[in-house]
Amino acid sequence: MKNIKKSYLINLFLLITFLCVCIVSDVYAHKKKNHKEIICILEKDRTKKQKDWCRQYAVIHRICKIEADCMRLLIDKYGDEIDKLKIKLTEEGEKYSLCGKLAFKHKAKKAAKIYKEPSSKSKVLTKVKKDDELLFISPTDDKKWNFVKYRINDKSCGDGYIDQKYVVSKEDGDENGIVLPPKDQLIAILDPQWEIEDKLIIIDAAGSLSITGLVQEGKIDEILINEEEEIINTDNTFTYLTFVSEEGAEIRIIGNKNGVKVKDLSFKIKVGK
Repeated sequence: MKNIKKSYLINLFLLITFLCVCIVSDVYAHKKKNHKEIICILEKDRTKKQKDWCRQYAVIHRICKIEADCMRLLIDKYGDEIDKLKIKLTEEGEKYSLCGKLAFKHKAKKAAKIYKEPSSKSKVLTKVKKDDELLFISPTDDKKWNFVKYRINDKSCGDGYIDQKYVVSKEDGDENGIVLPPKDQLIAILDPQWEIEDKLIIIDAAGSLSITGLVQEGKIDEILINEEEEIINTDNTFTYLTFVSEEGAEIRIIGNKNGVKVKDLSFKIKVGK
């Protein structure tokens, strides 16, 4: 009985050994096998059968072997360049911010360049055409340049410096693009629109909000919004960026002349109807 078991175990061992040798041999034989060279058949050079075959794959959102071979060859040839391009696009994308719901209340008076620094000798970031939208942020200390945001596409924005003479308001104005002062109003809100004048503004959703206002020329020389001083532009407009939560917000604008308060405007902003 013991001899039978011993013989059985020996035979089983030999069988396992034989199978392992066969498997290993197949693996090495596969590596040494000469594969058919991969070629790319362009669309114009494909037969009708090949085109039909690839169309059938496209219906089920897959690619046929012919197109897969072309893609593989392209990746093999240009893979490094593609990786570099991906990195470059990622780095470029990180330079820009999302426009969100910012209101662009200014525009380019004529074609102009936007620079990285407030100097025509610095790097040109982009060129704007006449009437291209701009979001005015602030003038430089010498009032020669304006720091603005400009649209790159529907979602992204860039920023830089543009000669102040090329920036005008989109609102109705005189022949030079300067906004006309509101009649009988020391401080007027141009955007967003009032729900109840001087008391309530309603917006569609919570988020960033740009408030654009206007002061009477010669009547106000300083603006404080929620106790922070904001710049009055050369066209008598001012812009205030704020965040409105679902609970809404309260805004208080104080206008001074020679250090003396001449106007106090307080109102609420609510979200939704």
